[in-house]
Amino acid sequence: MEKEPKVKSLQKALDVLSCFSSKKPKLGVSEIARMLDLNKSNVHNILSTLESAGYVRKGALTDKYLLGNKILELSYTVMSSYKYTNAILPEMEALSKKLNAIVYFAIPHGTYVLYLFASYPSSFATNIPYRSIMGETAPFYCTSLGKAMLMTMDKTEMEEHLNDQRIQFTPNTFMDNDSLFADIEESRKRGYAIDEMELEMNVRSVGVPVKDRNGKLIGALSASGPGNVITVEKVPEIAQELLTAAFQIRERI
Repeated sequence: MEKEPKVKSLQKALDVLSCFSSKKPKLGVSEIARMLDLNKSNVHNILSTLESAGYVRKGALTDKYLLGNKILELSYTVMSSYKYTNAILPEMEALSKKLNAIVYFAIPHGTYVLYLFASYPSSFATNIPYRSIMGETAPFYCTSLGKAMLMTMDKTEMEEHLNDQRIQFTPNTFMDNDSLFADIEESRKRGYAIDEMELEMNVRSVGVPVKDRNGKLIGALSASGPGNVITVEKVPEIAQELLTAAFQIRERI
């Protein structure tokens, strides 16, 4: 059961900030009020307070709000405190160049994976559809990153990371646990997970878990691209490169 917030006004302010995303970077008072089922005057007061503290700002030519520089400052603080950065990024950059694919690193975040780092090959502008998703989240159940992390968990822990209500993003999305768990078991046997166009059509990805020297899960690494770049035939070779990179990261942290 969710705990009752001790400071409800603070919780409302945090909920307002959580409405902003890369897909919805600009929001008006009415939009946020509808999203949170709050009255507009309440939302306006919260936004005014956040604006005065630098957490949101008004657009120059619109009444809509955007996240402010204070959020950017905090995000840099979080990233600089992440102690594995220097071990992970060099491996990702080498991988993206070698595989001609986008390489992602993500960590668990409740029922979602949180994208921390991304590395793009020099050819991405022409051969690979580019969309920066750093800082975004995606469900565990339909990403190779999520399934790679689920591979390391028992059934009870897996269920804690799965959404009760799921979205069928494509015809390939696993909508029930039995099918998903069977796929996870296959992933364990071969040592890597595959997103077979389960989140986006024509996008295939391969993912592996990343652990520290004590065997503790710290996140997952994936290579992603169009089906004609990440072909079925290339998957085992790509997986081996990812597993090698994950081992190198483990040795460096």
